[in-house]
Amino acid sequence: MSNFWTFESDLPIGMGVGTFSLAHNVVLILSAIMISLIIHHYRKQDDFERKSIKMTLSALLIMLYFSRWFWCALFGNFSYFMNMLLPLHLCSASAIVGSAAGFSNNRLLKEFSYGIGLPSGIAAMANPNLGPYPLFSFCFIEYTLTHTLLILLALLFVFGDGFHPDFRSLAHSIWLTAPFIVTALLVNNLIESNYMFLNRVEKGTVLVLFDSWLGTPGYLIAVLGSIFIVWAILYAPWEISRRRNFSG
Repeated sequence: MSNFWTFESDLPIGMGVGTFSLAHNVVLILSAIMISLIIHHYRKQDDFERKSIKMTLSALLIMLYFSRWFWCALFGNFSYFMNMLLPLHLCSASAIVGSAAGFSNNRLLKEFSYGIGLPSGIAAMANPNLGPYPLFSFCFIEYTLTHTLLILLALLFVFGDGFHPDFRSLAHSIWLTAPFIVTALLVNNLIESNYMFLNRVEKGTVLVLFDSWLGTPGYLIAVLGSIFIVWAILYAPWEISRRRNFSG
């Protein structure tokens, strides 16, 4: 706990949590249990309580996201803020839009949360890119809670509110994502950052595997293909159900 607030440049070597290590697997299991319990509790509540829970989770998500700004201001540096903490990663954009969806109950924002936020959150939890930060550090805990809430809100809309994702509305989510992607490309070009991993792969991520197959920027083709596969998995059950109901 002595390194709870410590910035990465001041951390001893070898303190990071390895992908699918024992500690990482325990975190994944606990996060899954927490998501299941909250959804189970949510489904038992009346409309007023559901709204209160959803707004509380939405507020917590946006507070967690911005808490890293304050942590960076106190313990980090401006360069790290500019290169890592602008809201130009998919998960950052999803945190903002997901919170807005929870407050507003807007269908298109819920669609974004399901189609963009859910797969982004799962990918981030399965393959955290936190370098040297140990398990009991502010950065690791904030990262875990933020991405767990991303997943939770998306699933809460579906299994708690009865929201039915519609593949035909996915185009709206893509258009909503486009400004973030364009801005990320511009910022990456200006300050040599790597928002959305558009410029290069990061060590310790699955992108290294894609890079070994296709090189840079060829790995982006594999990323795009993976996104389409994930969308097919997420939307196929709803599309099949919709067509069955229509034909029936």
